[in-house]
Amino acid sequence: MSGKLTEPASRREVGTNRGDARDHRRRTKILLVDRCPATRVGVKQFLREGGDAEVVGEASGAEEALHLSGELRPDVVILDMDLGAEMEGLRTCKELKASTHAPWVVLYTMRNSEEDVAAASLAGADGYLHKGTEPERVRETVSRASGGERVWLLGSTGTEPGRLKALVDKAGLTPKQGEVFALLLDRRTNEEIAQALSLSRNTVKTHVSNVLKKLGLGSRREILEVGSS
Repeated sequence: MSGKLTEPASRREVGTNRGDARDHRRRTKILLVDRCPATRVGVKQFLREGGDAEVVGEASGAEEALHLSGELRPDVVILDMDLGAEMEGLRTCKELKASTHAPWVVLYTMRNSEEDVAAASLAGADGYLHKGTEPERVRETVSRASGGERVWLLGSTGTEPGRLKALVDKAGLTPKQGEVFALLLDRRTNEEIAQALSLSRNTVKTHVSNVLKKLGLGSRREILEVGSS
């Protein structure tokens, strides 16, 4: 499916006749990526109401998102964590952040567990928004993200992420260790991790040991205990 380009705002919408100084500022360019068309319509509407952001493109999947990001060069990508295939949203986030353009990426999702938030941090996300967040806070987060600020809101109350994300942020995991840790969060066995990453089981054991050491944890069970505390 080809990506959908959003039509430019009309002269009246931009406000050239109103003299509002806000209209003369450069609007934040947004690429909106979500499988649900209704969600995209809703997000576009309340971003439009803020007046400082413009949705320049929409995508329903990873391939479209990566193509349009390279073509449109948005300032911020609002990205659904669930794009169909397992971990597809997180993989897309990593690819966006590794691209030449490297936009700010805000994950927009119904998930808010400690494990999901830690995995998002490992993927390089610049922000995290639960889909229950109030529209005003979504607009605020997009504005702050476009200025380089990392904002993580896990629900409508504005709950902040907990200990597991803090451990991940301080651990300094290598990219490969990050991939291993993401699979540990998904409760994968060493054999399953080896298959997923095309590694030997001995190599996986070494990575798991190094990940736990960097996190200051004694066992993989403690990862889940921290996530549930």
